[in-house]
Amino acid sequence: MVKIEGLFPGPFSGPNTQKAYQAALGQFLVAFNRIDNEIRRIIVKLLGDQGRPDLWSSLRKDMYLKQVTNLQLIALGLEWFPALPYDRMSELNSTRNTLAHGHYDQDLFSDNFQIVGRETGKPTTIEDVKASIEEALDLVSEIDGVWAHIWFEPPSEG
Repeated sequence: MVKIEGLFPGPFSGPNTQKAYQAALGQFLVAFNRIDNEIRRIIVKLLGDQGRPDLWSSLRKDMYLKQVTNLQLIALGLEWFPALPYDRMSELNSTRNTLAHGHYDQDLFSDNFQIVGRETGKPTTIEDVKASIEEALDLVSEIDGVWAHIWFEPPSEG
């Protein structure tokens, strides 16, 4: 029987970093999914307000990035519609894909880890993930502001 004692330079790192990552990943995904669903709800509302709820059947299966574009295009025709940070909304999708599809790979002897995608790993920290959570929550606030416009400041008839 092979003994692994003495083969490695130090003690193995505990699971605390992975647990912290899992919790942060969950928080990020909950916030991202809220953005995704709110974008869809706004599109449905705007299409209905424009008398074109039938268009939703051809748009409903579009993925997140396409939904961001759909909302941006619909908003172009609505002078009253508030500006949204569509570029940030799109960039968040890249973070989401990295975190949701990447493999967590922790160094056994430290709390360092990386998220490994199809090709290479990207060094990541819990602080990086928490910054992504804050970005997502900030975007949630921006979208909540859109609802305030839709429900409480209806456009005037030109």
